Amino acid sequence: MNLHPSQSLTLAIQNGVSPFTATLDSPLITSAVSQNARTIALTAGTQTGRATLTVTDASGAAIQVPVRVAYDAAQVPAGMTLRVTGNPVDTPWLTLLVQKMLARQVQVQPGVSAQFGLFTLPSELGPGASAAVPVAVHAAGGESYFDVDAVTTVTIQNVAADPFAPLLLMYDDDPEKLAADGVSYSGRVVRGTPARLYYYHQNSQDQRQLAVVLTSSTPATVQLIDASAGPNPDVMSVGHAVTRDFLLQKPRNEGIVVDVGPSAPYVAQRFVMNPLDGAAGSIGIRVMSGDAVTVSVVALPATATDQQLIAYLSQPRLPGDGHHRTGLFSLVNFAGDTLPYTAPGPDASVQYGAQTPPAVTDADDPAPSGRDYGEYGVLRWVNFVIDNPLDRPQVLYLYERPMGGPVRSSFLVNQTLVQVGCARLAERYQVGDAFTVAAHAKVLLPVLTMTDGGSNYPLELGITAAAPQPTVPPISAPDGCFPKPEPTPTTSR
Repeated sequence: MNLHPSQSLTLAIQNGVSPFTATLDSPLITSAVSQNARTIALTAGTQTGRATLTVTDASGAAIQVPVRVAYDAAQVPAGMTLRVTGNPVDTPWLTLLVQKMLARQVQVQPGVSAQFGLFTLPSELGPGASAAVPVAVHAAGGESYFDVDAVTTVTIQNVAADPFAPLLLMYDDDPEKLAADGVSYSGRVVRGTPARLYYYHQNSQDQRQLAVVLTSSTPATVQLIDASAGPNPDVMSVGHAVTRDFLLQKPRNEGIVVDVGPSAPYVAQRFVMNPLDGAAGSIGIRVMSGDAVTVSVVALPATATDQQLIAYLSQPRLPGDGHHRTGLFSLVNFAGDTLPYTAPGPDASVQYGAQTPPAVTDADDPAPSGRDYGEYGVLRWVNFVIDNPLDRPQVLYLYERPMGGPVRSSFLVNQTLVQVGCARLAERYQVGDAFTVAAHAKVLLPVLTMTDGGSNYPLELGITAAAPQPTVPPISAPDGCFPKPEPTPTTSR
């Protein structure tokens, strides 16, 4: 028999001869016998543990009942609501959102982890539609808690929202390596002026948390398009994952809608980082209702609670590392290129990642802005306008050429994601498949990209009729990203 602390329970005695007696071998529980009603009232105290109830009747016949006092391993709400934007379908992105909401809403006891069963997402969910998704939850309590098996319903609501183009970039990469706790960046996003936060940090030798938190002094509703990744000691992979995911989500306007208020901060991301772990993210932020929200990136101890997290938002800004990779920048009319190409050449190309967007003075932080060489957090459009006046079809190639060191890239080529492995040398490497332009035809090839955190720039992107290297070399090859050193010759004595 199971009881929660401070819970009372009444047992009925169905057989036996009165009077009855009830004894317990532990003070965890008290008992009271009603002879007339033939019942035993049990009341648990505040301590957890096990006890044995012994019930004896007038003939001396007895029965023993094991009793356990414990808390449930988890508290599972009957339902929860996830608000999304765009045209989400049965995608890894939406699956991950549901899993994150479950992890946020299902409260587990210390040392307990919840397991979520497989669930079926709607095949279609247009703007204004909603769908109820039942999810089975299991939490094993072991010897300390009661097992929990429950079903919760995640209601997914698609909020109608037009795509938005951020006007401002909030760049947070200073200090790049977190060696103390405190605020690394804080900025305001006001209604009518959407912004994008790009943050990139590596942890030092101590385990700590890194969190992105939204607060507001008045109620506000906010749309977030969040591509964050980490923690992982492979910082190039972290930066690459951010770019890849953001290129997929942003054109589809795939985001979430959250409420923020004076007593309701919203933790958009929260990482527990081991020594040398990296974490990064690109988050589009639009205030849909209300006046403004404050967006903060904060480092805090690994064991800090939610209440302590909020207290850390009032900590002083962390000192910079001298590189000034931080600040507020304008994205208006920045990072858009239209390049004409006429077959059979010459090539058409553009270099990017070597400039910094124009700095903007922040009224809340009048200190001089830093710089963003590498254009991290900048979404870049390159439209190749291709003309083939020849009497024959022309085979063409899209290529990249590293110019700053090891780099990984993602491109959305004509709405198709293409990922290029790590490259280092200033060679031309093919991006995607070769394509053919018919004789006397004109085509438009749109390319969308972002620079990867952890990679090195500038990078050249272009169109050519000369076949480039079809693939990047293996990472440890002599011409790869990180070649292995030659073995030292040995001689016998």
